[in-house]
Amino acid sequence: MRNCNFINTFIFVYWLIFNNYCAAKDKKSTNKNIIIIGAGAAGISAVTKLFEHGFTNLTVLEAENRIGGRLYTTKFGNYSVDLGGQWIHGQKNNTAFELAYPLGLLDTRNVTEFNEMLLDLSGSVFSDTVSENIMIFISNYLLQEIPNKHSTSAKNYGEFIKETFEREFKNVSEIIKHKTALLHYLEMLVLSGDSGDSWYDVAIRDPDGYIDCDGDQKVNWKMQGYGFIIDVLLKRYPDPKKEIPILKNIVLNSEVTSIDYSGNGQPISITTKNGQVYKADHVILTVSLGVLKEKYKTLFNPNLPDNKVSAIEGLGFGSAGKVYLLFESPFWQLKGEKSMHYGFIWDEEEIKAREQDLEKKWTLGVLGASTVEHKPNLLEFYIASRYSKVMEEISDEKMFSQSVELLERFMGRTHKVTKPLAIMRTQWYTNPHFKGTYSYRDIESDKRKVYPKTLEEPIYSDELKILFAGEATSLHRYSTADGAIESGWTAANRLIKFYEIMPSKQ
Repeated sequence: MRNCNFINTFIFVYWLIFNNYCAAKDKKSTNKNIIIIGAGAAGISAVTKLFEHGFTNLTVLEAENRIGGRLYTTKFGNYSVDLGGQWIHGQKNNTAFELAYPLGLLDTRNVTEFNEMLLDLSGSVFSDTVSENIMIFISNYLLQEIPNKHSTSAKNYGEFIKETFEREFKNVSEIIKHKTALLHYLEMLVLSGDSGDSWYDVAIRDPDGYIDCDGDQKVNWKMQGYGFIIDVLLKRYPDPKKEIPILKNIVLNSEVTSIDYSGNGQPISITTKNGQVYKADHVILTVSLGVLKEKYKTLFNPNLPDNKVSAIEGLGFGSAGKVYLLFESPFWQLKGEKSMHYGFIWDEEEIKAREQDLEKKWTLGVLGASTVEHKPNLLEFYIASRYSKVMEEISDEKMFSQSVELLERFMGRTHKVTKPLAIMRTQWYTNPHFKGTYSYRDIESDKRKVYPKTLEEPIYSDELKILFAGEATSLHRYSTADGAIESGWTAANRLIKFYEIMPSKQ
């Protein structure tokens, strides 16, 4: 009996000591000072993940006066519109879809619920021969990652599409007649997804790179916008009582100007533009690749390792833009479709003329006018690549008048065009906190053999001093918001695992 009491006492004391050790270890690890730079999708997903795993000493520094980053839903008239990410691209294995769809926030469409009409400068509709052939070509060669399945000597995506265009349509005289105009339209479509300045900048991607998520590529947010996923990540939707309380940890208007990680065994020192200095054991950096390209030489002390510099310089980062037009009532008809796109096809002479006209050059990047799901009084222009940069420099008055001119020239013959009540446009390229919209695989990426994984790898992997996140660090879903969310989780999970398996670091 005495032996049993002794054994039970020993077990109890051992358990108490072990429990106290674990509690102390956990307290030390979760008390580490972690600073997240950027409160976009990657930053918010990282900080919420860390908080849920017991980390409490968290600070998020955000350069803008709002959270969300390149997810920016704002009011226009009575509608919520997305100036940044707008659609969830795909359903299967898509993190954003998996987060939002069970909550009833999303609307999907069937292929038959989308319609497209190609219009020329005179407002005439292209024949069925042209329209159907071009739609099939787009489906076969622009909406799928297929260059690797074809034997080609092309050195970039532009050469590949032109080579394929020539082969497919060499005997279709009506298409060859409009070759220059149609190729320009196809280039704008390519650059709406791969945001380079030219499709000759876009690499022919390898099969281990970007992966499409199956399903609808334009899943919409009904009357909400993509920015609402921040509420989902914070868990203030659907039940505000379950909100992760980290908003108090976010410091707005705090542009970071210096990250000093030179101290051996010393905290990282982060300085903001307003002179505030923060100390951290770890930093998760989620700024855009555009910002890194512009500031990597001055932002870090010591300078970044060569492989990281090569990734920043070699990976592509471009720009795209939108213009929303608000009408008193729609002058167009959907005829049962959920969405409609009126494609604008410029002719060769007008392309040459507008390329020389700095005030109207931006219009060459307009893919056409699209309706906006669940917002019946809106039309949307999507402006691709280099033309979106020009668009941001045009005055509001000229933007308005030139937008009306576009509608009248391309749609005036088939519709009774009315003037919009107001317009709203994006300005991502001229915003110093973004310098563009999203990343793409540049031909320079291939030359240097750098990949998003190179950008994502932490500095000092044995200490995880600086971790990188953001859509440009996502190997298979770069350029997407779901890729950004996953990248934030990846960075957070690195730290969580680090302190689980390395108690000697306490």
